[in-house]
Amino acid sequence: MFPKSLRRKWSSKPTAPIIITPQLYLALYARLKYPDTYHYALHVSALEGPPSSEIRTKKYHCKNIITVTEGTVSMPWVYEAVRIDPDSDPRIVIRVLLGDVGHIDPVDTLLEAVPVGPGSKEDFNCISWVKDALLRLDQAGFVSRGDISDWESVENTALAYVNEKKKQGRFESGWNVFLGLIAIASIPCIIILHFQVGTFDLIESVSQEAPHLLLGGPAVLRTVYSHIGPIDAQLTSLMPFFWPVITGAMPELSLFGIYMGGQLLSCLALVVIEGERKGNAWGIIGFPTIWATLWVYIPFGFVQPVHNLVHVLFSRLGRASRQVDVNAISANAKRILLLPISLTLGYIIPSFVICLPSPEVLSHHSRQGFLAAWQFFAIWTALWQYILTGLVSENKINRLLGIGETPQRKAATALRYTYNCVLVVTGLTHWVILVVVICYAFVQSYSPASVNQLHPLLVFQPISPFSNERLEAFELGVLSLLQYDTYFAAVSSLIWVLYLYSCAKPDTTFVTLVGKAAFFTVLFGPCGAALAVMKERDETVFSDAAASDTPKKQN
Repeated sequence: MFPKSLRRKWSSKPTAPIIITPQLYLALYARLKYPDTYHYALHVSALEGPPSSEIRTKKYHCKNIITVTEGTVSMPWVYEAVRIDPDSDPRIVIRVLLGDVGHIDPVDTLLEAVPVGPGSKEDFNCISWVKDALLRLDQAGFVSRGDISDWESVENTALAYVNEKKKQGRFESGWNVFLGLIAIASIPCIIILHFQVGTFDLIESVSQEAPHLLLGGPAVLRTVYSHIGPIDAQLTSLMPFFWPVITGAMPELSLFGIYMGGQLLSCLALVVIEGERKGNAWGIIGFPTIWATLWVYIPFGFVQPVHNLVHVLFSRLGRASRQVDVNAISANAKRILLLPISLTLGYIIPSFVICLPSPEVLSHHSRQGFLAAWQFFAIWTALWQYILTGLVSENKINRLLGIGETPQRKAATALRYTYNCVLVVTGLTHWVILVVVICYAFVQSYSPASVNQLHPLLVFQPISPFSNERLEAFELGVLSLLQYDTYFAAVSSLIWVLYLYSCAKPDTTFVTLVGKAAFFTVLFGPCGAALAVMKERDETVFSDAAASDTPKKQN
């Protein structure tokens, strides 16, 4: 008895016929609701017939079916023998070769006679049926080149093989596929849709047609920022897109802009922290400034899913499924501890500045300049990181994190501090916007004139991805695009960090992961939830490492 790859192919030489004896397998099937348990079945694989070299596989098992008898719903056990193609059934986790069987027909007859249902025994299920079936096959002497007399040995071998492959990441490809599908799905929703409804055409008309007035005036579109032609042209084309977000002319757009700003902060922290980890040093994920800068010029809702997919496929940390290395997820404690200050100086404060009213506080011309500069927030954050790292002494950091502590413990403390700081800001913006739209929608006396404009659906519901209706005002298109941006980036990031969390805690069930994501989404919003789950993942890894080191210190 030995494990056998599901995709093994039989081979034969054309010059001489080869007789292949039918072989018996134990097959374990995945159960989505109960990911740590399996459905058991037996497979018998044999040649189709003399003229053909195709392998025929027959599946023998018992299963529940739903029946309604005189108004009563029941789920009795039934026996099933059906021909299958193992290579095309994604539910099969593994197959274990148990031995050879001489002829298939006697096996069919014997397995059909194995008792099915609670009448045969009190604790009947698919496992007990397979156990009884193997016992009868062994007693009948139908199996050769294999020992199936010891059921516990058979089952333990199969389960040990599953666990071994789980540790190697054999069954994690579904996460990759899901992340890839999200990245692909973002293209029609973010880009193609807004070409169809005319968002980009309307924005382009502002910068191409004279007079160049933003939102119809009185602000005149600024066309010179750096006196470098290509850069000025790019900034000029982006200005009509971002201008209505910060002016408040369309309340639902400005409110969602604030909401997105808080969520984007969590994603920025996620990307920067991941780039700072030792396991990602000098890898493709180790350049967070480039990734975050791309958010402005390529849709955020596409770039972030690509980042997450690349991390899982190519990063050392993403590929190290079920084997999370505490040294790899660690980082320079000094840089991590200073990150909240860098984010404040490079992103949060500039975001406040561009929201100052014009011309009351800033002139329209100056405000456009600040808005153009804001678009490089990732670069400003990295620049402040560099400056602060040089200014703050190691002694100061050691006093804050604990003199004499190990680098890992310092990194864990710094990460916890940074996560908490960012989550406070993200959670604050999340709840402020939710409270505002709920008050406007359901408390009529709050501001009756604006109730219809600030209904939660207007603030959070994007245009249908199947819409072909041309927009009259591009502000609606801008709002929809930002909504899709946020949702795709958030969903992808949540799935990504849940995968990383499941690697650190392999016993976590699917229901637990969904519940954790839902709970943190309520508290912090979707991107904030991703950051909160990542925090828990890091805490788990550092805690496990500290626990494993304790006996060594005691000795």
